Amino acid sequence: MKHLVRSLQKELDQIVAALERQAFFSLTGEETQSLREESGKLLEKLASIQSSYLTIGLLGGTGVGKSTLMNALAGAKIASASHRRPHTEQALVYRHVGASPPSSLASTDLPLREITHEAEDIKQILLCDLPDFDSLMGEHREYVLSFLEHLDVLIWVTSPEKYADGRFYQFLRMVPKASQNFYFVLNKADLLFQGENLENGYERLASVTTRFQEHIKGNGIREPLLFAISAQGALDSDQLPPWNQLTAFRHEIFQQRDIKQITAIKAGNLDVEVQNLISAFKKEVLNLEVFDRILENSIKDVEEQRSQWIKAGQGAIDLWLGKYIKQDVLSLQRDPSVLVGPGYALALLFQEWKKRTTEQNTTPSDPSYFTPPEAIRISFQRRLEWLENRINQRILRQNLPSSFQERLREILDVPKVFEELGERFFHVVEL
Repeated sequence: MKHLVRSLQKELDQIVAALERQAFFSLTGEETQSLREESGKLLEKLASIQSSYLTIGLLGGTGVGKSTLMNALAGAKIASASHRRPHTEQALVYRHVGASPPSSLASTDLPLREITHEAEDIKQILLCDLPDFDSLMGEHREYVLSFLEHLDVLIWVTSPEKYADGRFYQFLRMVPKASQNFYFVLNKADLLFQGENLENGYERLASVTTRFQEHIKGNGIREPLLFAISAQGALDSDQLPPWNQLTAFRHEIFQQRDIKQITAIKAGNLDVEVQNLISAFKKEVLNLEVFDRILENSIKDVEEQRSQWIKAGQGAIDLWLGKYIKQDVLSLQRDPSVLVGPGYALALLFQEWKKRTTEQNTTPSDPSYFTPPEAIRISFQRRLEWLENRINQRILRQNLPSSFQERLREILDVPKVFEELGERFFHVVEL
């Protein structure tokens, strides 16, 4: 378990470090900020993971007997349906008089009402009776979903009349918790035995629980832990019929959980949230892999065009030197025959250039005399633009975010390259 906690800490540290670099192609500024805030919240949760109290939530629709179930679990009457009236949108938090609720609960938007008890059996347990989800509307539903992230264990309660309610499974799909911390309860199972002999009652129970399991599995829970019980029957009698699994369920929920077990549950939930956070970066990785292949293909294109580009470049430079630079040098010499070599010609050119800059009071670093003519500049520029367009076409075909094109434009910066072309020639001559 310590290994899992360390692993979560390492993953969150890596996420925070990556977000601080802000070098993303697939994430907007708003998305990056949202991830930064979420990672901060998860770090806070990880820091408080050693809480010694297990927080259990009971979820269910109207009339499934959640209050009765809590009393049966506690072995005492700690809950009443009247606690919820008239504020049906409240979450009821039942805690031992010697326990204090986690501070994280106080920061939620869901209205809370605390009810204390003295049931020693559940001293280390905080029970949260959540509003009936089939009566929630609008923002109250969002408040409940937000509140669920503070719970360690979720008990999903239904009954023979309501186990097929689609809203139950819709709500189940919306909860991002580790499924190994889900328990499913078919309460009021005694209804299946009313008016039936024992054999028929067991057949009806088997049929309902089988369909209930199928519904749960069909909504993403592969191995649901399901208990068929009658909470009211357990309160009415100490002698439970064999089909009433309340004793087994109670043992499962209220087994003596040491800090390591609680940490395991909390870490399990946190791991789901961290993995959800990491999934936001998977799109970035996939896009970068696609872009890497685009660049590899573009490099191959350049290699194929290299000899033609070199030949065209040499031709353009020769034209520039022969048509413009050499003519300027010859016109400035009394005896042109002294220009017997390109090195000497460039030396004369450099001397004349220094003379001009001195006469015109320009600085020696001014490269303006070496700026290529427009026709030659265009010859060079077309090839870089061809490469940029080639890469952009591939980016569009792969449906990558526009940020890749923007970054490519910044890197190639074709206009700037040719603004600096004269300066590059100047430095060559100066050397």
